Amino acid sequence: MSDGSEKNEKDTPEADVEAKVDAEGPSLEEVVAKLTNIPGVGPKTAEKLAESGYDTIKKVSEADKEALAAVVTGLSEAKADAVIGEAFDLQEKIDSGEIDLDAKAKSKRKKAPEPEPDRHDLPPIEEIVRAEERKNLVTGYDEDKAAIGINIGPKWLTKYEKARIIGARALQISMGAPIMIDLKGAPMGRFGFAEEELRSGVLPMTVRRTLPTGEYIDIPLSALLKNTRLV
Repeated sequence: MSDGSEKNEKDTPEADVEAKVDAEGPSLEEVVAKLTNIPGVGPKTAEKLAESGYDTIKKVSEADKEALAAVVTGLSEAKADAVIGEAFDLQEKIDSGEIDLDAKAKSKRKKAPEPEPDRHDLPPIEEIVRAEERKNLVTGYDEDKAAIGINIGPKWLTKYEKARIIGARALQISMGAPIMIDLKGAPMGRFGFAEEELRSGVLPMTVRRTLPTGEYIDIPLSALLKNTRLV
């Protein structure tokens, strides 16, 4: 005979909670997620099926096509018959162990990547100095650029600027502009004349350099030619 002071396991709060959870069963979201594994069944159709009592794949596979079409708006009997067939095939695969929907659902959950730790390590000062020197070498920056009034770009004429100047000058020559060099020994053709004029430094042109911000500077061609090697 048991002691009256002993409590039945069913009367404990833990047992009440477990019984309540079992009574509630899976949530609507979980049911919809499982029903959408049936080919041709989307979230909206799955929700209507679940609300109408077809809350498992097995129930859908055993349903009558007329009854199924009646509870889902826009679902014809032919479509309902196809859904029932797909549910039947899926249920067979589940029963045989070929498909495990619980494992499939877990595999879809991706673990969020862990944030990388903040790094505040600065490189040695020697590396910073060398990087600045390499940058200055590539861009052509030096202290006398400000003195000669070239604040944008290198202090020499770039290959793109050369090409534009020769092209523009060749067009002028083809339209009858007077040639500004001695033709003796000069390369023949309007492009040859234009290139020789550039090399001789006789072109009274200005090069405009513009930044993406709209800021620009007009540089006399003669100032750029002083630091440009023309071959």
